[in-house]
Amino acid sequence: MKHKKPNITEVVLRDGQQSLIATRMKTEDMLPILNKMDKVGFSSVEVWGGATYDCCLRFLDENPWERLKTFKKHFTKTPLQMLLRGKNLVGYKEYDNSVISLFIKNSISEGVNIFRIFDALNDINNINHSIQCVKKGKQNAQGTICYTTSPVHNEKYWLNLAKNIEDVGATSIAIKDMAGLLRPNTCYELIKKLKKNLKVPIHLHTHSTTGLSDATNFKAFEAGVDNIDTSISSFSNLYAHTATESLISMIYPDHENPFDMHLLTEISEYFNNVRKKYKKYEGSMRGVDVNMLTNQVPGGMLSILEKQLLDLNKSDKLRLLIDEIPKIRKDVGYVPLVTPSSQIVGAQALMNVLDNKRYQTLNKEFIDMVNGYYGEIPGDICPKLRKKIDKASSGHKENTNIQDVSFYKEEFKIFCDENNLKKLYKNDTDLLNFILFPKEAKDFYLLKNKSSLNDIIGLQEGFGLYVE
Repeated sequence: MKHKKPNITEVVLRDGQQSLIATRMKTEDMLPILNKMDKVGFSSVEVWGGATYDCCLRFLDENPWERLKTFKKHFTKTPLQMLLRGKNLVGYKEYDNSVISLFIKNSISEGVNIFRIFDALNDINNINHSIQCVKKGKQNAQGTICYTTSPVHNEKYWLNLAKNIEDVGATSIAIKDMAGLLRPNTCYELIKKLKKNLKVPIHLHTHSTTGLSDATNFKAFEAGVDNIDTSISSFSNLYAHTATESLISMIYPDHENPFDMHLLTEISEYFNNVRKKYKKYEGSMRGVDVNMLTNQVPGGMLSILEKQLLDLNKSDKLRLLIDEIPKIRKDVGYVPLVTPSSQIVGAQALMNVLDNKRYQTLNKEFIDMVNGYYGEIPGDICPKLRKKIDKASSGHKENTNIQDVSFYKEEFKIFCDENNLKKLYKNDTDLLNFILFPKEAKDFYLLKNKSSLNDIIGLQEGFGLYVE
């Protein structure tokens, strides 16, 4: 039987490097290979969103919007794709619809063509507005299923969710398997039924953590999936994804292969050399983690918690912490573990283990999530936990401090005026940096302003001019 060949999205510039080197790759290390990547024939390249926006400002001293402009300049043939957290955009809290609209409008104007829009709880109300904004901008609004396994997450649940996402207007639908939990035969059956029930294209994104991704991607191909995400071989496997060259070799006989394997080898060798520069950011994983199939702790989440325990001189508590996470997940109705729910559950698990007593200390975000402020919980809350949350919620109200764009504009204007940065005030993208990551944006702009001033002073002193 001849199967339709899926398109391929290359993710090395976003999720590949996010999964393996903590999103630390600088734009300057991507730049030399972009033109060659544009020649490959990918259906899209994932270049932005997820943690890249945050890391540009927080760690790399880069403006994320300048990075996006660079990608747009060099990818003249290949559509650009980003990952968007619905109402959370690229941040970790809910934003007003006016902020969401401004962000998406500017993302489109700066070059994003495909928006993969997800919500950690699979609450369609948290992605609907983003889908409408992307459609208004005439781009691909890709609604997303955050895949997980639990007593409440069965095939019927996924088919209903996918149909609801299509009905609100998504241009395509992605299965986002962030922990590598989707088993090959389950994937085959699910995609077969999605293809039968839906009219929009189906994309698959799965990780290699559990060792299933190659087989899962191949079964997706056999089921007729429209698009598969891969990462170039030198940034593949472990916490990341199936290697691009491997998938191509699986689905194409040599004499029918439309991809230039020599070009892909050249790209892989380039990134192999780049990866060496970031060795200190590599995780501890050295092979397959089959425990993920039961504890469902994503690799990125585990590495952060591991580091927190190390800093607290409590590394001996790691096993207890790993065991606690699925227990909490069951207590809170089997939420999928992806940003921000993964951070919320992880922080609560850490408190439980350090206190040596479950739920003695409750963090605010955990209370808010259980109370439904982050969206609809998929399953039932444990009755004992519900009582503790109700008691802790006494006098505690939902965070209604969600401001519209005009509020932030006024704050940004004050900041610019006070720091002689009046030109910044005119730019929507600089305003968005300020809205999404205020502390990091302030540090970034103040440092840049100081550097610019020092350059001017240095130039004037070079000409023997007096500077007050």
